[in-house]
Amino acid sequence: MIGCSSFTLTSKDNKHLLSRTMDFGIEMAEQVVFVPRNKIFDLTYTTSDSTTSKFAFIGMGQILNNSPILFDGINEKGLMGATLYFPGYATYKDAAADETLAISPDKVIPYILSQATTVEDVKTQLLESITLINDTNPIISKLPPLHFIFSDKTGATIIVEPMPNGLNIIEDSIGVMTNSPDYSWHETNLRNYITVTPHQHEPITLANKELSAFSQGSGTFGLPGDYTPPARFVRVAYLRNFSKQPENEIEAVSLSHHILESVSIPNGVVIDPQGEPDYTCYSSYMCAESLSFYFAVYSNQRLQKITLNDELIASTEYKEFKVQTEEDINCLN
Repeated sequence: MIGCSSFTLTSKDNKHLLSRTMDFGIEMAEQVVFVPRNKIFDLTYTTSDSTTSKFAFIGMGQILNNSPILFDGINEKGLMGATLYFPGYATYKDAAADETLAISPDKVIPYILSQATTVEDVKTQLLESITLINDTNPIISKLPPLHFIFSDKTGATIIVEPMPNGLNIIEDSIGVMTNSPDYSWHETNLRNYITVTPHQHEPITLANKELSAFSQGSGTFGLPGDYTPPARFVRVAYLRNFSKQPENEIEAVSLSHHILESVSIPNGVVIDPQGEPDYTCYSSYMCAESLSFYFAVYSNQRLQKITLNDELIASTEYKEFKVQTEEDINCLN
């Protein structure tokens, strides 16, 4: 697994989006899961720790042993979250600290979305009450090294990094998160690209000869084009910062889709040490105001959407919405 890319975006009419790619070696986009209020679910695979959902939420994932596993999602209060790979850095504990809940790393998203209304809630209450433990995911037979991003309808966004000293909470000043190294490193690395600009370089005179750029785009020379986490971070940060601000939610979703296409990985162009491909299984786009969860999958790039409307929120049982994976082409004749 390479990991993923994520970022936030705000439209002119103040719609707040959190978007991400899911890059993995197997298909991860099979269904969108709805979790109702007042649902009891397990927080680990090996202990008795559990919780009861205060708020309904949806996201990409699955129900396993009557408990949700979500890679990303949004709750009825407009709190959005996503989990991304954090290899070489993510550190968990063997057991929960006193008076805290033990949580498997891949169950952090459903727990937070089931309990919190804002990013401030996440920072000041929930993260102090949990311990992420070494708990292997039975589906992939691995302990996934993860970090997390949360954002709400105020635009507040944090990154949560599980490190040896505990859960580090970082204000997302750039509005972007990818994978390892840690966020502070990525923020510092941006200084290497301060000359990258959307503007064309002016002609120069060299040895009495005027030299000009061949075509448009010379200002972006040096923008990294590979699929490593540092390169994807820089690329998304540049596009997010300089793209024309969208007018509304639909334009924001469209722009977010364009930006994520710049870091989406075709199947076969990146191979892991075991000889298996890592590719972008899906991309998702969440809007805090409309409570909509948009997504596109590798085999079907048409956007699909599920909204946390009143009817869905009133449901009392889990629901799984199967993803349409066959390419959906709008034929004009």
